Amino acid sequence: MPLKATSVRLDDETLKRVRQIAEAMDRPRAWLMGQAIKQYVAREERLIAEIEKGVRAADENRLVDHAEIEGKWETRRAAQVD
Repeated sequence: MPLKATSVRLDDETLKRVRQIAEAMDRPRAWLMGQAIKQYVAREERLIAEIEKGVRAADENRLVDHAEIEGKWETRRAAQVD
C-alpha cells in the first residue's frame, strides 16, 4: 500500500515550469513530480552505492594509480579521433 505523500514547496518559477512540462505531456502535475522524484531517488541511490564501493576498495587498498587511468583514457580518446 503506498504511503501518503507529503506536500512539496516549490518556488513560482519552478512550479510554472513543472506545469508547462505536465501540460506538454498531457499528464497531471502530481504524476510528473512523482516521476521526477523517483528518478532523483534512483540516481542518488546509485551514486551512494558507487561511493560506498569506492570507499570499500580504498579500505581494502584496491586502488588504481592515477597515471594508469589517465593512460587508458588517453588511449580511448586517441582511438575515437582516428
